[in-house]
Amino acid sequence: MRRSLGSAWQRQKTSIAWPDKLRHAPADPRHRKCIIPGMDATRTPPHLSMKLHQIRYLVALAECGSVRAAARTLGVTQAAVTQGLRELEEAHRLPLFQRHSSGMVLTAAGQVLLRHAQLVTGQLEQAEAEMAALRDPQAHIRLSVAVTPWIAHSLLPPVLASFRAELPQVRLELFEGLSAVALPRLREGSIDLLIGRVPTGSAAQDLHATPLFRYEAAVVARTGHPLVQARSLHELHDCDWLLNYTPSEESAIFEKLFLRHGIAVPTRRIHLVHSASLLLHLVAHSDMVSFCPWPLIETEGPHGRIAPLRLQEPFEPHTAGVLQRGHGPLPFAAQRFVAHLLQQVHACQHTADPQLQRVFRSIDVLD
Repeated sequence: MRRSLGSAWQRQKTSIAWPDKLRHAPADPRHRKCIIPGMDATRTPPHLSMKLHQIRYLVALAECGSVRAAARTLGVTQAAVTQGLRELEEAHRLPLFQRHSSGMVLTAAGQVLLRHAQLVTGQLEQAEAEMAALRDPQAHIRLSVAVTPWIAHSLLPPVLASFRAELPQVRLELFEGLSAVALPRLREGSIDLLIGRVPTGSAAQDLHATPLFRYEAAVVARTGHPLVQARSLHELHDCDWLLNYTPSEESAIFEKLFLRHGIAVPTRRIHLVHSASLLLHLVAHSDMVSFCPWPLIETEGPHGRIAPLRLQEPFEPHTAGVLQRGHGPLPFAAQRFVAHLLQQVHACQHTADPQLQRVFRSIDVLD
């Protein structure tokens, strides 16, 4: 196994009920892109110039669910929010919202625009925080990080200690970095960094990853499970599975875990769990099985609660690393967090701690 990190880090309903003259045109195929009556859908749209207040109105509406609540949150009038949202629909010539009895819901186009709007507002908040820190070195800066469980259990404590010693003014917000929860938060801008499994295919869209580790995974069951001696996936056909993945990862997970081994996907026996502690607890106290990273097994296995099954079927290794939105530079606090993480990776390869030794024997540190 390689033990050097090298320079890894460097490398259908109706839209908003606007006034009559601004209602959407009928769903005539000739006017599918036409939102305002009389607008030529075939004409090239003018240059779009979204205003910051419109972007904030969109984000607030998505978070609050209604124009009234969004206006109250932002401290503006309902008329101002309605006008700003109407201008967004008018400019983009697409229905961005649907009105329901429970409030406003974004359309597919609205969800796409929201994703970009959240990134914009998140970057602005980060810029404001960094400017505040320059004005007042004692001012608090927020850094939000999601960390996959096996890294949190092994490397995170010393990383936090050294990071806090350098930047005591940074207020950390830490999340469990399971993919199904952390990846959407990373994309929408509510977390700054994800230290965890690197997704593949379409699930990696819009993300930049710096790989740090490669590791394998294994099927696990509770100690004393009736099938703990199973040697093939085929013997587990009647078991319920506890898994964690994003919707875009589902087909790849099913292919890796079942289909390539000639096993039909047991759809009705697969349950999603978005907490590592809950998943491990359920496996340890039931006859359900799961698919876990070997380094996580090394942090949990010594407690005698779960055991890896020695199956004949091979599974492709996974990669873990640092994930961020896009390819731009990280905020200073995030850069320093990553630097402290890399320092601990180097230090822990020569540790005398038995648990860390087991973890590092189960992974490859990438050059």
